[in-house]
Amino acid sequence: MDNQEPTLCFPDSEKSCFACCPPIRPKEYEHAEYRIIIRRMLRENTSDIEFKKQKASTITGFSCWALGYLDKEYRQVGCLLHPGQNQGQDLRYLVGYGQKCRRESCQEARVFLELGKEVKEFWLRLAQGLDSFSYSSRAENPLFKMMGWGSELLTLIAHKAGGENFDRQTFFSTYPIFSSPLNSRANAYLLQRISANKGAGLLKDKSFRYRFEAFSAFISAYLKGLSNNCRQTEYTHLLEADCKFLDFLRLSLGIRRTNQKDVMLLKNITDATLEEFLENSLEGRFYALSVP
Repeated sequence: MDNQEPTLCFPDSEKSCFACCPPIRPKEYEHAEYRIIIRRMLRENTSDIEFKKQKASTITGFSCWALGYLDKEYRQVGCLLHPGQNQGQDLRYLVGYGQKCRRESCQEARVFLELGKEVKEFWLRLAQGLDSFSYSSRAENPLFKMMGWGSELLTLIAHKAGGENFDRQTFFSTYPIFSSPLNSRANAYLLQRISANKGAGLLKDKSFRYRFEAFSAFISAYLKGLSNNCRQTEYTHLLEADCKFLDFLRLSLGIRRTNQKDVMLLKNITDATLEEFLENSLEGRFYALSVP
């Protein structure tokens, strides 16, 4: 990995992400909670893989007999049936979920792929010191949440920081907004618009974090009330609009179905309210917001 561009799944030779292995695990499943048991299982799978290939069976439950260690130091965890481990031959069909294994990819990995090499390296600093178990954990790896803010905002911040050598603690102390419990993907549209308008410097203001949280609650509640009158004719994520705004509607307002006309109406109201929020926020005010 030293001479290759890092990926979110394989950031360096010290760790890897195996959060989506096997691809039938429940959404809330955390490998990190079962380190001792899984470490033993991974070693057994690695040493017995040739025998297990001969006795191949469909995986069930939360574990996969083909998940093991990819290096002799037992640091990187991954699929032992992947073509990269078998001279180009894809053997993942042996577990019964070959197609699903091949297409499995998380939203965070897709965002990471959109970043430039230097930007990727900047954000990977937040994962320094993590092992494969911590790195694969949504609770312990801050990159999962950070990727939810989207490639545009992540790139802006990385360029703003320049050559500053942030570690995890320093970064979150410098940018308190990212310590917020808000769902990043649900609020990415709002924060990206603010940053594009006023720059990343505003995100360093500790008081801005709390004003932004209040604004997110305000606009979500207001738009949710308006959406009760929307015609639910199409799935929201399939409509034509900024994908981050559609995520905002789905994840923050709970609008799973709506229509193109109402999406654009809600977007216009959101943008206008954002403008007013920015004017008030820079003057230290918030509750002076008027209903659009």
